[in-house]
Amino acid sequence: MTDLKSRLVTQPILRPPDVSKPFSLAVDASDVAIGAVLFQVVDGIEHPICYFSKKLDCHQKRYSTVKKEALGLILSVRAFSVYFGCTPVRVFTDHSPLQFLQRMSAHNQKLIRWSLELDQYNLDVRHRPGRITSFRIS
Repeated sequence: MTDLKSRLVTQPILRPPDVSKPFSLAVDASDVAIGAVLFQVVDGIEHPICYFSKKLDCHQKRYSTVKKEALGLILSVRAFSVYFGCTPVRVFTDHSPLQFLQRMSAHNQKLIRWSLELDQYNLDVRHRPGRITSFRIS
């Protein structure tokens, strides 16, 4: 626990949001949980603003990888939407199919609903292979 606390107060540390700068969101999912970080780039450094995580329930653990990643996106957008305003938000994911969620949603009712909800935000979903952010706690 001490190691975790010390890592949270070392670079990059949490910063208060600056509404004059664009926000970015990094999202990831595993077999047991989803997580996201809202961040802003200041002087070329990604500074976290807020973190979000949630353990998956027994039903969500059975979702396909695409659904788990989409769930991570929808829940993190719900949590952080207060910061978005009308400016574009760049979303980074290590799961490239999320870039095409709107086209894939025609095959699944849940993905259709999520896609329609996400349409109200100006999201620019981009694939970032491997580790999705520079924020990593070993």
